[in-house]
Formats: sequence, structure tokens, C-alpha cells
Amino acid sequence: MPRILVALSGGVDSAVAALTLKTLGWEPIGIHLRLFDAEPDSATEGVCCGDQAAFDARWVAHWLGIPFYVRDLRETFGREVAAMTVDAYARAETPNPCIACNHRVRIPALLRLADSLGIPAVATGHYVRKVRVGGRWYLAEARDQRRDQSYALYRLTDADLARLEFPLGALDKETVRERARAAGLPVADKPASVDLCFAKSAGGIGRLVAAQRPETGQPGPLVDEHGRVVGRHPGVAYVTIGQRSGLQWDKTTPERRYVAAIDPATRTVTVAPRTRLLTRSATLRDPIWHGAPPARAQARIRYQGPRFEVAWDGERVHFLEPAPPLAPGQAVVLYDGPRVLGGGTAAEVARGG
Repeated sequence: MPRILVALSGGVDSAVAALTLKTLGWEPIGIHLRLFDAEPDSATEGVCCGDQAAFDARWVAHWLGIPFYVRDLRETFGREVAAMTVDAYARAETPNPCIACNHRVRIPALLRLADSLGIPAVATGHYVRKVRVGGRWYLAEARDQRRDQSYALYRLTDADLARLEFPLGALDKETVRERARAAGLPVADKPASVDLCFAKSAGGIGRLVAAQRPETGQPGPLVDEHGRVVGRHPGVAYVTIGQRSGLQWDKTTPERRYVAAIDPATRTVTVAPRTRLLTRSATLRDPIWHGAPPARAQARIRYQGPRFEVAWDGERVHFLEPAPPLAPGQAVVLYDGPRVLGGGTAAEVARGG
């Protein structure tokens, strides 16, 4: 079997991915991508980033007896993921940084590194599969629906998938940990990585955005759908579409109200009954299709969330039944069964029950 570049995060998933490939006869080359520096003793130090994660990745490579390298991508991650996320929240959008990290930083870097080293294939510890249909590769959901990461990798193309391997796609998390324990891997019981990892050190995404964009941390009025002031919010950095907690209400209302719109220019947040927030349709920014765009499909609007029947008319995704609130900036990913058909970023969203 040929050499294969394996991304080693320092966690159990990537360690078992490398172990599996070596067992199958591949020649793994370990690579740790240094994305950002976690604060010492923070929730993320050692879990998915920082010095401890790099040490754990090196330890895994040593344990497996495979070569190991580190690639410093902190500047690229800061520009393409962290800064992009702050900018999006300041515009009152709700982005998914994991999607940006995979498609703007990690996967491109891994493929370029493999090219520079003359290595034909790349492997990661993601819980996804790939399937071949009609002469091309498609991304597909993992067997373990609770761990599936296809939503975060929906932009992978046929050319990308031809070179990528996902050794954990048919496994569940407990089986992965059992294999790690059986092999004596030192990270067998290490905690899983966390979402918005780079924001945890700052105390959460709201605090990070407010620290870098002070105007987003200024309180402002809550108004109902008729423009009447009904309370206050702590700052647009701390609110998102569909939210109710963390708001200060001046008076009771006959129906529970949720964030329906955010105007960062005036710091005004509009609230409404939940039925007014339900998603009817959305335009997609920068859509990508793997094959012909589908007329009908199932859509996922949240990571590992449920699916909704939709129709695509060439401009908008129409939900055949009202879906939960969708915020601008969120990804809308379309599926045919387990197979990813494509998707894009929600831009203009039409609402109503």
C-alpha cells in the first residue's frame, strides 16, 4: 500500500484512524496542524489545540512508530476562520467556523502538503464516508449518525474525495475508544474536541466578538413586531436568531418571544412569537453542487440536526413544511439519503408559520 498523510490532532479519533491504516498495510505519515494557541488551563488546551495537543499527537506517532511533522497554520487560521467568524457575528450572522476551518484551512493544507511530499493520499479522523455513484465520488454520512460530520464537510469535491480516506466512517465512537484501549494508545480516554474551540479561551464567542468589536457589546432595545420596546439585550455579539435566554424583559407578553431580527447599525433586536420565526425559504450564498442541482432533496440546517424536505428552484431552497429558525450565515446542506448533494450559506431567509 502507498504512503498516506494522516492528520493527527492529538485526539483519539485521529489516532485510531492512523492505527487502522497501518493495520491495513498503509504507510502513515503523521502531520499535526497547529491552528491556534489555547490559553493554559483553558477548556480547549490539550483537547484540540495548543502545546499539549501537539505533544499528544507526537506521542501517538511515536507509539505507532510512524514519522511525524508539525505545520504552523496559526496565521492562516486567524485570518480565514477566527477573523471571518468575528466579522460575521458583527454583521448579525451565525456562521459555522468548523466548515470554514475544514474547507479554507485544514483540507487544502493537507492536500498541498501531500503534493509537496509526493504522497498520493490523505486521511483524517472525521466520521464520514465516501461513495462512488455514476463515476464520481460523493461524500456520505457516517454509519454512526450521532457522530456524523458530513454537514461540516459538504463542500468536498469529487477531486478532493478521490484523494481522501476516512477510516472511521463505518465505526461508532465507543468502538473507536475500545480499539484505542486494546492497542494501548495513550489518548484512548481523552475528551472529544469542542465546537468554537478558539472562542472557548476567550470565555465564549460573544465575549470574543465584543472584545474585538466593542460596538457589538453595547446593550440595546428589544422591540416587538410592532416596534414597541419590551426589554433590553446585552449586545448584538451575544444574540442570535431564535434565542430567548440572556435577554432582559420589561413586561410580560401573551406569547413567549424569541429573537427574530438583529440590526447591528442601531443595536435594535426584534422579537416575535416562534411561529413568526419558522423558515419558509432561503437564498444560498456561494452554493456548490456535486453533480446536477437537485429539484427535491432533504436539507440539514444544523450540525447533526434533523432533515427537512425541500425543493430547489435554482435560486431558493423552499422548505415544504416550516422548519426551525434559520439564521443568515448558517449552512444549508442538501442530501439524497446518506449522500451529500451540495449546499451553501443562508443569505436572505423568508419566515412565517
